[in-house]
Amino acid sequence: MGRGRVMDIWVSDTIENNLRKEGWTIPKRPLEGPVYFKDKEVGFSDNFVGLSIEDDKTEAITFLVDNEDRLKLCLWNIPKKERMW
Repeated sequence: MGRGRVMDIWVSDTIENNLRKEGWTIPKRPLEGPVYFKDKEVGFSDNFVGLSIEDDKTEAITFLVDNEDRLKLCLWNIPKKERMW
């Protein structure tokens, strides 16, 4: 993952499993590593923050913002261009 800005997602095993059902590839804890959405690397998973998604991965961020309530996500540092309401 590059050193650009990132949006963070605080997760639990349940949240990670729900994202996997939606097509995300996330390392199973305690493993850490790259996170993929639609077979494209979009961020990183670690055991401190949770998931970090690079701000320029618009499709992944739009999916997360659009499904925040349905998937009960806890999103932090959402890029302003994605949160227009």
